This record gives sequence, structure tokens and C-alpha cells, in this order.
Amino acid sequence: MKLRDTLVAYMLPLLVLPVMLFGYMAYHFSKQYLQQQLYFNADKAITTQQEMLSQFLQQQQIRLGMLAQSPLLQQYIQQPNALSLSEVDKQFRQFVVADPQILSLKLINLNGDYELQLPAKSTYSSLPNRFRNEYFSSLQAQVDKAGYFLAEDADSKRLQLFFAHKLYGSSVTETRRLWGYLVVVVKPDLFDEVVSYRHTPNSVTLLINRAATITYANNSALIGSAFAPSNFRAIQRSIDTDEFTSDILLGQQRILLGKSLPGAFQLLYGIDETELMAPQRTLSFSLILFTLAISIILPLLVYWLLIRNVFEPIKRLTAAKTAVGRGDLSTLLEVKKQDELGDMFAAFNVMVRQLRVYRERERAYKQQLEDKVLRRTHDLARANDELEAANQELILARETAEQANRLKSVFLANMSHEIRTPLTAIIGFSEQAQSETDTAKLQNYLQRVLKSGDHLLRLINDILDLSKIEAEKLELNYEAFSGLTLIDDVFLLTRSQAEAKGVQCQLKLNFPLPAQLYTDALRFRQVLLNLTSNAVKFTQKGKIVIEVSFDVLLKQLSIKVKDTGIGMTPEELSRIFRPFVQADATVTRHYGGTGLGLCISKQLMLQMDGNIYVESVKGIGSCFELQFNCNAMPLTLIDNYVKATTSQINILSEPQTTHKLHILVAEDNLDNQLLLQLMLEKANVSCQVVDNGQKAVERALTDNFDLIFMDMQMPLMGGEEATRLIRAAGVLTPIIAVTANVMSEDLERYLASGCQGLLPKPVIQAELMAILAKYGNRMASNADKLTQQLALDPQMQALKQQFTAQLPLLLQELQSYFTDAKWHELAYAAHSLKGSAGSMGYPELTVLAGELERAANKQQSVMCDTLLNSMTQIIMR
Repeated sequence: MKLRDTLVAYMLPLLVLPVMLFGYMAYHFSKQYLQQQLYFNADKAITTQQEMLSQFLQQQQIRLGMLAQSPLLQQYIQQPNALSLSEVDKQFRQFVVADPQILSLKLINLNGDYELQLPAKSTYSSLPNRFRNEYFSSLQAQVDKAGYFLAEDADSKRLQLFFAHKLYGSSVTETRRLWGYLVVVVKPDLFDEVVSYRHTPNSVTLLINRAATITYANNSALIGSAFAPSNFRAIQRSIDTDEFTSDILLGQQRILLGKSLPGAFQLLYGIDETELMAPQRTLSFSLILFTLAISIILPLLVYWLLIRNVFEPIKRLTAAKTAVGRGDLSTLLEVKKQDELGDMFAAFNVMVRQLRVYRERERAYKQQLEDKVLRRTHDLARANDELEAANQELILARETAEQANRLKSVFLANMSHEIRTPLTAIIGFSEQAQSETDTAKLQNYLQRVLKSGDHLLRLINDILDLSKIEAEKLELNYEAFSGLTLIDDVFLLTRSQAEAKGVQCQLKLNFPLPAQLYTDALRFRQVLLNLTSNAVKFTQKGKIVIEVSFDVLLKQLSIKVKDTGIGMTPEELSRIFRPFVQADATVTRHYGGTGLGLCISKQLMLQMDGNIYVESVKGIGSCFELQFNCNAMPLTLIDNYVKATTSQINILSEPQTTHKLHILVAEDNLDNQLLLQLMLEKANVSCQVVDNGQKAVERALTDNFDLIFMDMQMPLMGGEEATRLIRAAGVLTPIIAVTANVMSEDLERYLASGCQGLLPKPVIQAELMAILAKYGNRMASNADKLTQQLALDPQMQALKQQFTAQLPLLLQELQSYFTDAKWHELAYAAHSLKGSAGSMGYPELTVLAGELERAANKQQSVMCDTLLNSMTQIIMR
């Protein structure tokens, strides 16, 4: 189509446009359009102010949050001192200078007192907790970590904008502790600008909160005013909607439109409906004028079309050519028609695209060079950052090492005291036993020596356990066992210790509970005994409660040990799981201990996929919670627990002995030789003793032995070498390594040399008897024969008859003590009867006497009377 034809085709239809139909349609749709336009204008205005306020509030909160997380401020919170406070003051001043809208900056502790405020006040009030009396309640009501509110500033006596951020201190017990607040006071200039805006002359702009009150307004008299509930519901319906809401606001019928702001504030427009709809009244007049204007403009439109379709494209082509000549290759002409001008536009666009390809190649090469320089710069910066991080790690490692050295020095002093205390008792009572002729006193001395030796052995085992944990060489022996039986055993032991001090002990089982656990039973028992022993040690009155529960959803076992002991402060709680320290230095003086138990227990539970948590109040008591994850094991839940009967326990725990064994003992130390000989003789075992590995090899090859105890460190030839020679000679006699080196790698080395087991030093008789029972034939028949011989022995029968004859007198003595309320004497007599009745054929009296002893200690007269009547019925049968 030619250009001339195009001009004629546009002129004819434009001259015959139906003007009247256009006017009618314009009136029909103009009303709806005008209402939408009014809403869009109001919504645009309030949205702009909403975005401006939100950006301002979020910017201030972000800047305050970054200041709250600054390392200088965190360092002051952890270790407050004058030096760190001065550094924080410098940083606060830079923060205030950077923003002219900030009036003041305040650092407040949890009590409401100023730690630091800018600008500093020359005079202070003498009243304590100055900040609390002003607006500390607003801070305490703050739920989120950061927030803002409007309040009257004490300095300017004007309503100001407050931004607050909570500050937390760190805790070893893995809980956050609120330290205080960081508050910045900002001028509410932006709020003034927003509330001063009027969408129409008689409109109002308000800042309200969700408590149905006016927070900020251009008229200060309106601030703090409350809305009626019905009006406030209508206001809430207008918030964040896509249409106007009409209701009464400030005594006038207004159109409401609102937007939400960050926090608890809302922005509300109250627009005068008459003023807003005034343009609609001029609609009719405007349509008349519009129709007349069309009649005038129509002829002019023909001329305008000529300009648009002919002269304007030529003008655009000229302007595009000029732009390309200046180097702007982004200019392309839109080809709208397939005419001469369209062909010219297409040819022009092809030329520009070719020029653009050449320029893009040049830019790509330039960009490659810039990227290479940027990568090299980033690599250098990353290397500098890594070097700085390494320096910081070295500084931290040095500080940690210095602290560890200080703690270990204190630990060595405590260990010296703890080790010397049992050694003093061992040496002293041993010297006294050498010259003592009284058998009872001698037995007492030996019992004290044995008790001190056990204490010393436990102390050394704790030190070894800590060393294994620190070296990450502590290995766990996983096995399935009855957790409730283990807990019950610990409870019985704890109850006996607690009742000896006059403290109650309770066990609460919250079913359902797992029937079996799969972990290291010995270490699990060690941790639980440590917690209960501490509860008994630090509780002088009140009670101890062991509560067991199981979370079925999380599959987590919880054991809580609660006591009414001395308790701990938060500062003491932060130290109790550290090695070599106790909660307080006075604890070591008053109660003893090394400070290793809880550290070892914590590390053991972590290694067993568990943890230990603690809550405590000074002077009230403590609650230690042992949590153990059971996700990795098959679980069978039970709803009750039945303890094993006395006969079952006796059957399970009855010792097993062996036939007449012939044993070779290789030991170079004379004292250990004598000790092993005595223990083996009491076990009805014959033995041969040699003092080095060479003699042990000679005797093993010439004689027949049932078992060989081999010391691993001996002169001339060690135990490992001797064991290898014996195995090389074809001797298959079981060999037990006797040594104080009991680490896992040591045991593996002994087993590799040919040993079948390990007997750790110091030698404990129970462990020795267990080995004899394992490697010899079971001697249960010998024990039965001994029991039968005792039952048929005339002297034993005479003792039983004499005991039976004395029972009425013993019962009369118990009744006398009960009648006279002599509780201590009654408990002592019941204890004596409990120890002898079972051996004389009265197991029922043993049980009743034990219960009578506990009832007498608690002075329970009704229970004592019932037990005495039961004992009377048994004796009179």
C-alpha cells in the first residue's frame, strides 16, 4: 500500500465518527472509572507513605541490630570493664554522628540502670533504676528481640521514637541469658510529615495501634485517645483492603483506608466523602464540553494523522541516524508498516545490529581482562582473610592453653591433697596394726586401710578416665542390659547412703519405659552413681528424688536426680562441667572431691549419644537431668517393673568356685607375690611363684598348670616375651596378664602376644575369683557341700538353738525400747537382729528387722508397732 492511499484510508473514517454514541458511552463508564481512580490515588498515596515508614523503621532496626552484634559490645557484655566500655563509647559516638536524626543512644542493664548513654547527662537523679521509672515497662513488654515504640523523652519532654534491641550473654549450660537492652531515641520527623499529609482539605491522617488507641497525630490532643469497639472493628476492616470503608471517625462520617506497618502500628486515612466525590458532580458538565471539543478537534485530527504517518517517521529516522553517529547503538526503529518508510527502517536496523556485534566483541574482550584482574584481587583478599583468621586462632589457642595450665596447677594441688589423705590413713593405720594385739581394733584398722585404698583407687581411675577422654581413646563396650534393674540398684545404694544421713530418697518411674537399653552399662552406671552420690554428699536435710521418664515421640530416656541440697548460683553452674574445678572453692574444703566427676560424666554421656543438663537455685537445691537417645536401638516398652526376689538374687549372685587348681604366678614384686598367694590359698588353689619371665617359661614347659598369672613388666624377661615363648613351645595353658597398664591398646598387645585375659592392678579379690571361676570347672557343688556340712555341724546346731532360746528376750528388749520411745536404741537393736537372724535360719526376721530399723530412724510409731506384732507371731510359732 502506497503512502497516498494510506492517507486517504485514515481520513474518511475519522470524519464520520459517531460523536453522539461516543458521548453516551463516555458518560456510562466515566462514573465507574472515576471511583476507581479516586481509590487508586488514595491507595497510591497511603502505600507510598507506608513504604517510606516501613523502610525507615526497618533501616533503623537493622542498624541498631548490627550495632548490638558488634564484637566490642559483646566483649563488654561478657567481660565488663572500663577499657571495653570506653571502646563501646567510641563506637556509639560514631553511630550517633552518622545519623543526625538520632537524639540519644542508651545501653541499659537488666535492672534498668544506664551502663552508657549518649549524649552523657551532666547530672543524674538520686533515685535508683532511673530508666525503669520512665519507660522500662515498655522494654519489658517487648516480646521480640527487636522493636520500637513512641514515648515521651525525659530530656526533651516531647514524644520521641524509641528503637530497642535485646542483648544476651552467653552460657555454658547451652541457654541464653538476657543481659539488658540497647535503645536509640530518634526524632519522629518522618511521622510528623506523614500525619501532616491531607488527601483532601478536610481529611485526617493517624497512626494507631492494635490496642484501639491513637499513637500519633498532627493534633497532639488526639494522641492517646481510644476508639469505641464498634468503630475500631470498622477501622480494622479498612486495613489492607482493596476498597473504601465508610464509618464515623473523630465525630464525622469519613471514608477509611489503612495500611499495616512493621510492629503494632497502622497508618489510617480518614477522607472527607464530600470533598472526595466532588469531581463526580462535574461529570455532566465535562461531557458536554468534551462533545463540543470533539466537534472542533475532528478536523484538526486529520492534519495530525498526516504528521504522524508521514512527517513523524521521517523525523524519527533522522534522530536515529544522529544517535548512531554519536555512538549510541541501542537505537532501533520499530517497523510498523510494510511501506517505503518501513523498508527504510528495516535496513537501518540491520546496519545498527552489525555495528552492535562488533562492539559486543570488543566489550567481551575488555570484560575478560577486568574479570582476570578482579579474580586476582579477590584471591589476594581471601589470602589476607585466611591469614588473619589463623592469627586469631593462634591467639585463642594460646589463651586456652594458658587457662588450661592454670586450671591444671590448681588441679595438681587438689590431687596432692586428695591422694595424701587416703595415703595418710593407709600408712598410719598400717603402722598401728603392726603393734596392735586387740583383734577387734586390728580388724577396724584393716577395714579403714581397705576403705582408704578403695578411695585412692577410685581417684586414680577418675584421672585415667579423664586422660582417656582428652586423648579420645576411651572405648565403650556396647551391650544390651536392663536399664530399670540398673536404676533400681543405684537407687537402693543411694537410699542406704541417704538414710544414713537422715535424708529421704524416692524413686519415681513414669511408665511406659524401655525394657532394655543398648550402651555401655558400666559407664552408664558410673554416670548415674556420680549424680546420685553428689546429691547425697551435698544434701544435709530434705529428700532426694530419682525420676525416670521416656518421651515416646523423641525416643529419649530422661533420668532426673533432684535434691534439696546447697544449690548453685548461675555463675557456679557455668563452671561445674569444666575439668579440674568445682562450683565453689569452699566445696572442696567442706565436702572434698576433685572436680572431675561431672566433667567425666558429661563427656561419657556425649560419647554415648546423650547429655547432662542442670538447673539449680542457691540454697534451694539442684536438678540434674540425664538424657539418653534411644533412636538407634530396638525398643520394647513396658508398663510395670517387678523387682527380682531375694531368692532369685541369691541364686544369680551365688559365687561359683573351681576344683583344686594348680596355678603358676610370675611376679617380681615380693608384696604382690605374697598377696596373690594369700588370695589363692583362700580360694583353695595351689600355686607356684617365680620372679621373672625366664623362670616362668622354664616352669611352664616342665610342669602342668591349669592357669598362669603373668606380670607384664619383670626383670631378665618381660611378660609379653615370656608369653610368646610359651605359645611358640606349643603350651596352650590359659595366661592372664597381671599389670597396671589397662589402656585399650595395651590389652590388644597382650592378646596378640597370646594372653587370654587381663587382671588389673591393684588386684581385687572379686575380680580374681571371677577369673578362677571362668577358667576352672565350676565349684557350685563345693559351696552346696559346705552349706550342708554347716547345717549338720553340732556346733552350728547348738548356736541356732541358743539363738532361738534368746529370741523372746530380744523381742522383750525391742518392746521396751518402743514403749519408752528410745528410737536410737530401738534402731540399733533391730540392726543387730537383722545381721544375725538370717544366718540362724530366720530370713523373715531379717526382713522385718531391716524395716523396723528404718521405721525407728524415722520415728514412725505405727509402723514400728505393726512390725513388732509380726515379729512376735513369727517367734511364737
